[in-house]
This record gives sequence, structure tokens and C-alpha cells, in this order.
Amino acid sequence: MLVIAGKNQCAVDVFKYIKRRYPHLDIMGIPNKDDDVNDGWQPSFKKYLLKNRHTVGSLEDCYDKEDLLFFSVEFDRIIKTEKFKSKKLFNFHFSLLPKYRGCHTNFFQLWNGEKYSGVTLHEMDNSIDGGPIMSQIKYKIRKNDTAQDNYIKLMKTAVKLFKCRISDILYDDYKSKPQNEELAGKYYGKEDADYKSLKNFKIEKYDLETHNKLRALIFPAFQYPIVDGKEVKRSLYNNGKFVCEFV
Repeated sequence: MLVIAGKNQCAVDVFKYIKRRYPHLDIMGIPNKDDDVNDGWQPSFKKYLLKNRHTVGSLEDCYDKEDLLFFSVEFDRIIKTEKFKSKKLFNFHFSLLPKYRGCHTNFFQLWNGEKYSGVTLHEMDNSIDGGPIMSQIKYKIRKNDTAQDNYIKLMKTAVKLFKCRISDILYDDYKSKPQNEELAGKYYGKEDADYKSLKNFKIEKYDLETHNKLRALIFPAFQYPIVDGKEVKRSLYNNGKFVCEFV
């Protein structure tokens, strides 16, 4: 059995790809706990599964299956690998591991001014995002991309990586390598980014660091940063000049 666990367009897209490319496979979807079957700025994975009469399961349905292939695509639960009989458990993480393990990876990559981002496909172990790396796709972050822009790119990159490597996994033709702990850097937990408190700015100097912090908070589906009481919908940097566009 093949399982896709997760949310949003990326979970829908990889599920569709499997159904189209490998129709003979027994496949099940596991939506995130907060999936209320309503489309928002992203489609509901659970709604897609139910509408198309696909199997909706749970983690508990997976534990005793020895032939299981499990893929986490933005799944919201920590996987305890010792509960599974199968060892073929994979995660698509939205950073270039070992950097940016944990939560809020998209936000902190922009906030910290990273020039590159990407998606990592790795095997799961009992660490958080620390399992052996199978494959990565790296891309350059455009200097004026917002958090929402980059998140959409991360989702599309995850789908691309899935399509590139699913055949290798199905036919057990892949290798993984341990992560280099010396390059890991800071782990980010859920409590490390309180967007409500971070989004209010008093700008004294509009420099590249400020630009990066503003665009890290520009996610129209959820929030805009606020400068002098006004919401910023875009922070632009071109040829050394900075411009704020307000809502």
C-alpha cells in the first residue's frame, strides 16, 4: 500500500499523479487533523479524497502493514517510526536539510536572507527531520519573492521531486546518506514564530535586512506586515532602491 499524508495542493497533486501513473497500486490518503473539508486559499485534501471516492485513512491503519510506502507531504503529526512494521517512510521537507529543521521553514529562510531554498526528500527516523537524505532540489530565491510566493514554489518543487523519485522508490533503486550534523544549525519549533507579534514594524532604516523581514511576513492568505499602521502588500528591492507598496 502507498500512503500520501498531508495537505494542500501538493498532497492533491502527488495523489493524482500516483492514481494516473500507477493505477494498479493500492493507495490511501491521510489528511491533516485540521482539514475541515472546506477549500481555502488552498484546496482541501480531504475534500478531494472524498469527492473522488478515494480511501481516507489514519496513521493507525498503517502500523501493521509490512509492504507500506508512506509519504509525508506537509503532514501535521510527528511520525513515531517504531510503531510501523514498514521502514519505507519518507518525508518531503521544505528546506535544504540539514539546515532549517522543524517548523516555519519558509518564513525563516526569507527572514534570515537566505539566497537559496529547496525541498529535501529524506527517510524518516525518530529524530525531527534528521533522517538520511535521498534527494534534494535546490533553487534560487528571487530577491522580491514574498513568503506566499516562495511557499507556492516549495509546494511545486515537492511535487516535482516526488515525480522524479517515486519510480526509484517503488523499485527499491535508491540510496540515502546521513545528514551532516555540523551543518544543521538552529532547530525551529512552533513557538519560534509568533506572526501576530512580529508583523508590527517601526522602520528606522530601510535596508536589505528590513526588506527580508517584511517579505517574510507577506502572506496575503494569512497576514501582511504593518508599518506605521499601514499594511505592506509588497516590499521591493531594485538596483539598491527599496519601495514599500501598501494595501
